[in-house]
Order: sequence, then C-alpha cells, then structure tokens
Amino acid sequence: MNLNVQVKQAGKKVNKIKTVVMEIKEPPKTVEELLIAVVKQTRELFVQKRKKSEKLEQGDLSQVSLYNEEQIEDMASVGKVVFGFSLNNRVPSEKEAIETAFQAFEDGLVAIFIEGTRYEDIKSPLALVGEETVTFVKLTMLTGRLW
Repeated sequence: MNLNVQVKQAGKKVNKIKTVVMEIKEPPKTVEELLIAVVKQTRELFVQKRKKSEKLEQGDLSQVSLYNEEQIEDMASVGKVVFGFSLNNRVPSEKEAIETAFQAFEDGLVAIFIEGTRYEDIKSPLALVGEETVTFVKLTMLTGRLW
C-alpha cells in the first residue's frame, strides 16, 4: 500500500510541501498502527543514513551528496547545510522510537491529517485504501517573557 506523505521543504526562494510516497506493507486500521508503520519506515531510513555516514568516516567519499550553489544557498537560508550524512552515533531502538512518537502525538506536539481531516485520538479507526495524502505537522509552542 502506498501513502503520500507530505514533507515541508524550506528554502530561500520558496517554502514548499513535497509529497513523498511511502510504501507500507498492510493498510493501518487505526492512527496507532499508522504511527507504528511510519516510525518503522523512517527509522529504517535513518539507520541506512547512519551506515552511509560510517562509510564516509572510513574514507569512502562515494557516499557524499554534492549540491549546486542554489541548493546550498537554500539550505543556508534556513540555517542548516547538510551533505547527506549524520554525525549522531545513537540509533534509537524501534520500541523507543515508537513510544516517542506515541508520546508526541498524545501530548499534542504532532498533528496528523489524512486527506485534510485531522485525527486527534490514537485509537481512531482508519479506512485507508491507498494513495491517500497524509500530513504530519510538528507543532511548536511559542513563548514569551513578561518582565
């Protein structure tokens, strides 16, 4: 089953939402199952990225991503230029990653929209047939000071 997951791409010229196709083995029946499937897949991508970084640390430069000047300027404008590898040595366990995702959802730090409808209960039933658009929004708390 394929899901279209929307991912924000920040840039100097245009901030846009990019749709990434995510393949899931079987359709999730609840928001909880959707979170588990997405976390498993994104964690696996992180593990692959970490392996790529290890090759780079060993001197294998074939794994380095090269960007043109415009791409570097776009990344610099949002404050982070990356070259496709991670210096983070810690890879969370699958269980830990899933628990963190559940906690973030339950605390309201992440909102999930499927075809424009917001799902707020982790036990909400889903009837996905494939090719739906899923949007994850990371919510940021704004604070100020009173003097």
